[in-house]
Amino acid sequence: MMIPKEQAISRFQKILRVQTVSRKDDSTDWAQFDAFLPKLQEQFPKVFAGVETTSINKYGIVMKWKGKNPDLQPVILMAHHDVVPAEGQNWTYPPFAAEIHDNKIYARGTVDTKCILAAVLEAMDALMAEGFVPERDIYFTSSNCEETSGDTTPKMVEWFREQGIKPWFVLDEGGAILEKMPMGIRNPFAMIGVSEKGLANVYVTASGKAGHASQPSKQDAPVKLVEALQRIAKNPFPATLSPALQEMLRCFSNYVSSGMKLVFNQLWLFGPVVKKVMEGNPDTAPMIRTTAALTQLSGSEAINVLPEKASAGFSVRIAPQDSVASVVEHLQKAVGDLAVVSYDDAQEPSPISDHRTKSYAFIKDTVAKVYPGVDAAPYVMNAATDSRHFAPICDEVYRFAGLVFSEEQRASIHSADEYMPVDAYLKGIDFYVEFLQNLQ
Repeated sequence: MMIPKEQAISRFQKILRVQTVSRKDDSTDWAQFDAFLPKLQEQFPKVFAGVETTSINKYGIVMKWKGKNPDLQPVILMAHHDVVPAEGQNWTYPPFAAEIHDNKIYARGTVDTKCILAAVLEAMDALMAEGFVPERDIYFTSSNCEETSGDTTPKMVEWFREQGIKPWFVLDEGGAILEKMPMGIRNPFAMIGVSEKGLANVYVTASGKAGHASQPSKQDAPVKLVEALQRIAKNPFPATLSPALQEMLRCFSNYVSSGMKLVFNQLWLFGPVVKKVMEGNPDTAPMIRTTAALTQLSGSEAINVLPEKASAGFSVRIAPQDSVASVVEHLQKAVGDLAVVSYDDAQEPSPISDHRTKSYAFIKDTVAKVYPGVDAAPYVMNAATDSRHFAPICDEVYRFAGLVFSEEQRASIHSADEYMPVDAYLKGIDFYVEFLQNLQ
C-alpha cells in the first residue's frame, strides 16, 4: 500500500504545531485544545467521515470505526495529544515549529505521543481509501491530560463500561522497537509492556525542637532526617526476578553468548547472579525492584533557625511484587523512630497481562512482518501510562508503539530537542496499516 509520504509528513507537522501543552496549574491554554480536534478533522476528512466521534471530558477524543461483525470483541488503540511544556529548555529549534533538519522532525510531542496519533490516522486514511472495513469494531482514543494524570481516560473507561463494551485487548504507548539493547543483546527488540509500576509520592518527616542555630543537638530534626535517609539508602527494596522479567530474559537468550544463554534459561540456578549483574547496570537496575528517588528536601526557611520538622520527598515506582502498603512498611521499618513515613497520590502496580495470549502474539507477528528480523519480548514499564485505567474492563492491556525509538530519542522525551526521524515515522504508519487490516 502506497502512503503519500510528503502529505503524511506535512499532516504530522501540522498536528505537532498545535501547542496542546497540559499543565497542573491554571495556565493551560485551552484555546489550543479547542483547535486540536478541528485540525485533525481538517487534515483527515475521510477518516472522520467514516468514524463516530465522541468527546469525553470536553477535550478527550473517542473514535469508533465500525466493523462488519458485531459479535467480535472490539480493540482499543490509545494515544494522548497533550504534551509537556517546553519552555526553560535549551532547544536547538523552536519546539512547536516542527522543522525538519537532517531528515528529523523536531518538535514537542514527536515521540510522546503525537507520532502514534498521526500514524494511526494515516493508516486508517489509507485503508479507507481502498474501501477496507475491519472485521471488528476498532476504537481509537486520545486523552488531553495524560501528562498531568488527569481524569479524561478514567471517564473514557467509565463511558466504555456504560456502553457495555469489553475490549479484546488495549494497545497504548509504552515500549517500542529498540535498536540498542542492554546486557549485550545483539538484536533489536520490540519491547511490549505487559504491566507498569505503581506510583507514590512518599514523605519522610523527622521532628525535633525548634530553636536558634547556635544551640544544635543530635536530636534536631535535620540531623535525624539525615540519619533516616542513610538508613533508607542502606536498605533498598528486595530485588526480584518477576515472571515477566524472566520471560524477557528467556526471549533475549537467543541473542547472547552461549554462556549467557545458559544463564538466562536456567534462572532457577543463576537467578542470584543475574540479579547482581542487573543491579550494577543503571538501565536494568529498576527492572528488578521498587525504586525510591529522593527528589525533595525541606527544613528551615532561615539558615540560623533550627526547624521543628525536616522532610524528604521521594518519587517511588512500585514493582509488581510490591504494593503501596508494603512500600510504606519497608521504609518505616528502615527509619525506625527517627521519622514518620507518609504518602499521597498513590497508584498500585497494574496487573500483569499474559504474554501467551493471541493478542500478544498478534502484536509480535505484526512486528515481524513490518520489521523483519526484530523479535519481541515482554517487560514491565517503569513509567506510568493511561492504559492502567483499562484494567477493570480488560485483562489484556499492552503498551507498545510500532515505531523505532533510538536511545537518543528516548532521552529527549520531556527534554529538549525531542525528534522523530522521517523514515521511522513513515515505517510506523506501515506498522499500523498492517495492524489494522489484520485484526480479524
